[in-house]
Order: sequence, then C-alpha cells, then structure tokens
Amino acid sequence: MMDSRSRWLVFVLIMLTIWLFPVEARADNVGLDLQSILDQAESGQTIVLKAGTYEGPITINKPLTLHVEREGSVKLHNSSSQPAVSISDDQVTISGLHIIEEELKETPTLLVTSDQVVLEGLSIRTGSDGIVVRDANEGTVSNTTIIWAVKGVKRSDKGNGIDLLNAHRWKMTNNTIRGVHDGIYMENSDDVMISDNVIERSRYGIHGMYTKRALIERNVGKHNVTGAMIMASRQASVIGNTFTKQSENVYSQGILLYDTHETIVADNTVDGNRVGFYVEASTKNRLENNRISYNFIGIQLLESSGNTMVGNQFIGNVADSQAHGSENNALSENYWDSFRGLDIDGNGKSDLSYAINPFFQGVAEKRPAFQLFFQSPGMVFLESLYQTERNYWATDTAPLMAPSDSRIQAKHPNDGVITGILGFILLLCTGMIFFTMRRQDT
Repeated sequence: MMDSRSRWLVFVLIMLTIWLFPVEARADNVGLDLQSILDQAESGQTIVLKAGTYEGPITINKPLTLHVEREGSVKLHNSSSQPAVSISDDQVTISGLHIIEEELKETPTLLVTSDQVVLEGLSIRTGSDGIVVRDANEGTVSNTTIIWAVKGVKRSDKGNGIDLLNAHRWKMTNNTIRGVHDGIYMENSDDVMISDNVIERSRYGIHGMYTKRALIERNVGKHNVTGAMIMASRQASVIGNTFTKQSENVYSQGILLYDTHETIVADNTVDGNRVGFYVEASTKNRLENNRISYNFIGIQLLESSGNTMVGNQFIGNVADSQAHGSENNALSENYWDSFRGLDIDGNGKSDLSYAINPFFQGVAEKRPAFQLFFQSPGMVFLESLYQTERNYWATDTAPLMAPSDSRIQAKHPNDGVITGILGFILLLCTGMIFFTMRRQDT
C-alpha cells in the first residue's frame, strides 16, 4: 500500500499531466489539431471550438455539429492544395467558422459531397471557389460572407462564390458575396431557393443553367456585369430583386433571360444598367410589375415569342425598348415615359398603341459598328421612316398614361401644376417681349 507521501506524488503527476495535455479543443494545444478532434468524435456529437487559429485541411466524414464558442473567434487557416473543409457524410452542420485561404488554387475552399449539410454564419476568404456542392441535396448556406482574397487576378480566372452542380433543393439565404467570378452558380440543380443575398463586383451575380423551378427573390446585385442570368431553364421565379449599376461592360444587363421558358419575372427593380432586361430565344414567360429605370436601354427582345409583359414601368431610360424577330408577345398596360398617348375615355390607358420599332436593332445586328449612331438624329430619322411589317412589331396595345407605382407619383405630385405655371410664365414673358418690340418699331 502506498503511504500518504506516495499518493500525494501520484496526485501531483496526474494534475501535471492534465495541465500539460488538456483534452479540450483549443487551437494552441500541443500535438492536438482539429482533424484529431473530429476523428475522435462520435457520430451525432456536437463539438464547440475554443477561440484561436486552427490549421487545415480538415475532412468531416460522419454526422457532426461544429460550433464556435464565440462568434468570430475561431479561424481555420489552410495553405495546402486541398480544400480547407471537405464534407463527405450527411447531416453535418458547421457554424461560425472563419476560413482563410489567400493563395490561388484549383480546389475549392469548402467542398460538399453529401446531403442535408448546413453551413451557417461562415466567413470565407478564398483564392478559388468559395463553396462547391457536387451531387448533394437539401442543404443550406445562410448568413455567410464569401470574399475573393487574392489581388491582381482577372475576373475570368477567379472562382465562383457558391457553385452547385447536380444539387437539388438547396437554400441560400442572407449571404454576402464580393469580387468573385459568379456570385451563385447553379447547373442541373432543381428547386433551388436563392433569397436575400447581396452580391457585388462579380461577373454574373446569380447564374442559373439547365435548372427547373428555381426561386430567386429579394436579392441585391450591384456593380456586376449582369445581375441575374437565367439560361436554358424553366419555371423559374425571379421576384422582388434589385439589380443596379450593372453598366461597366458592353454586355451588362440587370436581368438576362436566354432560352428560358415558363418563368415569372415580377416586382424587380433594375436601375442604372446598360440594359435593364435582355430577353432572347425565350418563350411563355411573364414579366410583371417590374420597375426598369435609368438604364441605357430598358428592354431588349430578340427572337422571343409568346411572352407576356404587363404592368411594368419604364422610366428615365435613354431608350425604352428594342425588339427584333419577336412576334406574338402580349404587351399591355405598361408605362413608357417616352410615349405620349391619348386617353379618350379617361380609363388611364392610352387608346393609341406603342410599337417597338425593330429598325435599329436589325441594323446593329448586321453592322455592329452602327451602334455608334444610337439615338443620333440621322438614325432616329431613318427609324421613323421604317414602317415595314408593322403588324409584326412588339406592341403595347394599351400603355398606361401614368406610372402605377404610387411612390413615383408621390415623388412629384404637383408636376402637372408646376409645368403649367412654368408654361404660363414662359408664354407671358414671350408676349411681353413681343409687345415691347412692337412698341419700339412704332
């Protein structure tokens, strides 16, 4: 049996061992990294990380929940060529982690290849794709910031913020993405929800290809080449988004639909872009109650038919519209501020139709250099002479006499009165000058 002195010595040794080699998940542990913590955890366990900087890469191959003790206090630094985080099993949750990669690389910062993954409150600095999802369904990315970290890289050489391929029923909400190639890219991914995100200084803010039933709502895009591009897709809903100042590139648009069908585009604001709406080779879409304002061109319709446009407001655009090869579209009750209609019966709709002349668009398509003459007096004159096959032009059959948006009307409630007063003053001054000159002559 041990005497009291021996027991005391054993106790001191045990306490010293615990003090030197703690088992809590701290970044400054000696001989204990984050991967070891993950490997030792049991399926379904929740791991709370203490403050500090951990080294990647890490792989999560079992259902786990990974939280941080305090928001913004845990960093995962990865200087390897592998993804900083790889998730290969279902039902994994990661929240609050700050992931840092600051070198160009081929592999993504965070790779997901499993179902029902939740990524929440992450901060990602990337030199590649921020989050890549492959053949994985029913996941979530929310309240996450993704920022391009490497300076001096051409946009075409950058990775995407969030990249989905064969990934169905994902939800991406309340994220901020800056300076990447495409903000959110989805391909062959159906029933995806993209809502309340802010995407800036990228190529396409939101880019969908070969998708069905995507819901794109309440997103904000600024200073991208194109706010949202929907291509080769069906049954999408693009609702309540705001895309402004997509004008730095000759191909900049607020919303672009190409080979898109049976899609609803409603209640969006596209302001200050080169082209507000660009619609090409698209059919059976409905564009409703959108505000298209202060763009170089409000809307371009190219080789598109069977679409419905109703209740949209075109305000302050250099040119409201251009159309070519776009027949059998139903345009009605849109407001065009460049159009002066005639309302005989006082129902707020013009009894004169508004037809979109295809002359300039056809000339520019055959001779691109002629775009330099856009809105020039000579081109406007030639356009006014062109009246061939007018019955095939895209035509608003009942354009509104005033914008339906109460905010716009409230902005200048007395415009008509003020204009009348100024006109009367101008007429009075002209009359006085004329009368004075007549008296001098006599």
